[in-house]
Amino acid sequence: MLRFFLGVLAGAVLAFGFVRFDLAPPAWFGLPDRVRGNLVSATIEEDLYDLSRAPEARTRALEVYFANRAGDAARHDAQAGSPFLESLYRQRAMREARDLAAQWDAFDAVLGQPALREALERRHGTKDAEALKRAQLFAAYEERAFLRQWYAAQGRTIDPATLRDMLADTAKDAPR
Repeated sequence: MLRFFLGVLAGAVLAFGFVRFDLAPPAWFGLPDRVRGNLVSATIEEDLYDLSRAPEARTRALEVYFANRAGDAARHDAQAGSPFLESLYRQRAMREARDLAAQWDAFDAVLGQPALREALERRHGTKDAEALKRAQLFAAYEERAFLRQWYAAQGRTIDPATLRDMLADTAKDAPR
C-alpha cells in the first residue's frame, strides 16, 4: 500500500515538474508512444487528405491526428498566427462574461437584505440601488483574473459604468 501511495506521489510530482518547468522524460520513454502515434496518423491520413470525404469523416480524422500528434497541432496553430489559441481565449472570455453577467439579478436578493445593503452603502458611499449593483458587479469582475487580462490585451478600459454593457457584448456570441 505504501508503494502505491509513493508511486502516485512520484507520478504527480513528475507530471507537475514536466508541465510546470517544461521538462520532458528521456527520449527513449516516448519511443513506443511516438511509433503508435505515427502508425495511427498514417492510418487516418486517407480520410484526412481525401477532399471528397464527408466533413464529419475529415473532422474525426483531424481529431485523431492531433490526439496522436499534439506537437503538430501546436506548430500549425503557431504558424497560422494562433487562431486556435485565440478561439480558446475567446470561448473562455465569453463563458466568464456570461457567468458574471448572470450575477446581476442575484444582486437584488443581496440588496433585499437590510444588513447587507447597509454595509454595501457604507462601503460604496451611495444609496442608489443601481450604483450598488454596478459596484458589486465590478468587485466580482476584479476577481476574474483571466477576463481582466483578456480585456486589457484587447485595449479595453473597463469601469463600473461600462462593465455591464461590455459583459453583454462579450457574452452575446457565447454558446448556450
